[in-house]
Amino acid sequence: MEILIVIFLLLLLGTGIFLLYKVLKWIVAKKVRAIGALSILSATIISVTMYQLFFVKMEFIQSNVYPNLYLVKNEIKDRDSLHAIIKSRVIEMIDKNLINNQKVYTANTHEAPYAVLAFYSYSKSSRLSVFQDYGTAYFIDHEEDLSGFSVEDLGMYHNEKLATFNIRPNKKGTTQHYGLLEYYENGYVVKTDTVALQKKIDLK
Repeated sequence: MEILIVIFLLLLLGTGIFLLYKVLKWIVAKKVRAIGALSILSATIISVTMYQLFFVKMEFIQSNVYPNLYLVKNEIKDRDSLHAIIKSRVIEMIDKNLINNQKVYTANTHEAPYAVLAFYSYSKSSRLSVFQDYGTAYFIDHEEDLSGFSVEDLGMYHNEKLATFNIRPNKKGTTQHYGLLEYYENGYVVKTDTVALQKKIDLK
């Protein structure tokens, strides 16, 4: 079955290259066509750039199967600003959930097998990319799949990890805790931050 898929994709690729060659040959045959095509291409590039800069906003997508997993889509390039936004998001979630449901932030809950809170870059490969991983978008609606033709494990995407947040006990007492926020780049911790917890809690 896999061989048939590969053959089909190769035929599709070959057909696409042939058609592209024919179109380009037709365009460059006349100067007017070449100028028109270049104008359309330039306008398209400018439009896409303007759209990306002014209309595409960064968003946090919460996994439906791992509620403590968040994917950051259209993330901004400036790392300091990105870290500040993630920290603000963590504080917001603490204020909303910590007092009402302490178990949401315990490290041993089924909902958080990787970290108490985990932030990853949003990525998604085409369904036609047979030999590529699907991307972190897979975990929005699916649990890990460790068997079969295509294996999907969140640990495979360590380079997409942006940050993790864990509640840690203070040394002075068991009921006083703080939040440890670690930021990642290319799979390694590049910065750590702390989040003060205003309420004493007794985590299970």
